[in-house]
Amino acid sequence: MKSVVLIDDDPVFVAQMKNIVGNHSKLNVVAEANSGREGKVAIEYYRPDLIILDIVMPSDDGLKVIKHIQEECGVYNPFVYVITAMDTPTIHKILIELEVDFFGFKPIDEQKVIRVLEHVSLAEPKPLNKPMLSKQKNPADIIEDILDELQVPSHLLGAEYIKTALLLMLDNPTLKRKVYSKVAIYYGCNPRAAAANINSALKACMCSEMYRIEFGNEKTETLLFLNRLSAIVKKRMRGVVRIDSGFSKSDS
Repeated sequence: MKSVVLIDDDPVFVAQMKNIVGNHSKLNVVAEANSGREGKVAIEYYRPDLIILDIVMPSDDGLKVIKHIQEECGVYNPFVYVITAMDTPTIHKILIELEVDFFGFKPIDEQKVIRVLEHVSLAEPKPLNKPMLSKQKNPADIIEDILDELQVPSHLLGAEYIKTALLLMLDNPTLKRKVYSKVAIYYGCNPRAAAANINSALKACMCSEMYRIEFGNEKTETLLFLNRLSAIVKKRMRGVVRIDSGFSKSDS
């Protein structure tokens, strides 16, 4: 029997997936986790054959979990099945670049899920993982770098909100204030709470060198902050790198 770990912060979805997996005679859920951080611990302990996980979660998102498996788990190479509500072109591209085995979107099509589970149950083990070669960073990696440079504390929920907001804005630059409503949907809160969490993260990064370079010493409006960060992400995706006190095009 092959082992499965479920990583998702939605208890209703976890119960639904446990029921579907539980109906399969060759698969067994050995652990559940409601955050990326807990998920990494479960993965290290159980080394499951299949990991089913969301992207938007507290305390490390699903993309960090995937990179943890690829970069820090040695030769261990499980099947990875991402199921997320973030059905956007940027997320599609990131998941393909990360070579995720399967991905689908919420609300789930139960028959498609069953077909994936059947495939995994019958499949031979994947080849042992090889050390990842250096490759061009995807948007999620670039956003992580920017948040690090801004010194946004990783424990702040606003850090995850900013990351989600920027991914959404890359797909739809016309969102403007609607981005708060979109972020709120993913985190199960209202738009005002989403904006407040982003604003808290903004305040926390005002002492960083990068903030002073980009925005000066005064607090900027939250939407302007997001728009500027979105522009920085786009520049870096085109090969613009951070050098000393400004931005400069990389040699090509």
